Amino acid sequence: MQRISSLAACRELGSLAAASPGGCARYWACSRRPAGHRWWAGMCVSPACPFSAEPVAPARGLCRHRVVFAGQKHRPFSSRPGDDGPPRSSDRLPAVSVVGIPDPITWIRCKVLTLLIKLYFEVDLSSEEFERGVKQALVHVSSMMSSSSYHRLVGIVSTEMIEYVEEKCRALTAAQRRQLAVKMDDILFVLPEEVSVVFDEYGRKFCFVVLRFWLLSTHEGPDDPEGTKIFRVASSEDGGPQKKLATAVYEFHRELTRGACPDWKVTTVWHWHWKVAE
Repeated sequence: MQRISSLAACRELGSLAAASPGGCARYWACSRRPAGHRWWAGMCVSPACPFSAEPVAPARGLCRHRVVFAGQKHRPFSSRPGDDGPPRSSDRLPAVSVVGIPDPITWIRCKVLTLLIKLYFEVDLSSEEFERGVKQALVHVSSMMSSSSYHRLVGIVSTEMIEYVEEKCRALTAAQRRQLAVKMDDILFVLPEEVSVVFDEYGRKFCFVVLRFWLLSTHEGPDDPEGTKIFRVASSEDGGPQKKLATAVYEFHRELTRGACPDWKVTTVWHWHWKVAE
């Protein structure tokens, strides 16, 4: 899979980006990603939503729904009040300093699209709730990959992407697969690389969001160059494994059409660990 090449925005965005499938009539987009990186699958377009415990929402007022991912009966990715996600690690984290800034042009483009989506569809992609939800999605998906529990990604990740993830993880050693797991405390930063709303020929509306996550990891090999542009990690002083910088890129998809399933689905997964292992 090709890497997404551009950096994005600023922390206040706390989310989003995306692309548009071929054959769509028109779209809004903030896009700097190679076309070969796009994956399209698993769209939840039926009026009934088998993976959602909430009633189907009307087109307006969508931002009032909690962040929900398809296939989760008990919604581990929902951001309930007082729920900060999975238990945080008690491991002592190294000192991290900021040494660079993201691309301001990309940030402005994504910011404009985010504001338009909030205005027209009342979906707040820059909210803390959305950011918390996508972080929990990263933690869950990476944990399932590390334990080779690919069947537990069904309904959350598109079918084509599950096959891709399984193929990429099969090439890793057992130790390298374990290093894929991301803890909530390991996530340094989340920024949008693409934001788009797609209108197809039938009048349906789809939102695609591509996020880059900056992470701390104990992976083998060098730091991710995308991470070293923004952060610098101090050397470990407690004798434990040295934390290194890595990134992960996830694309999230949701239909905005009136009466459609309100769940988000992961349609792209990419981890720096795969690049290091090649």
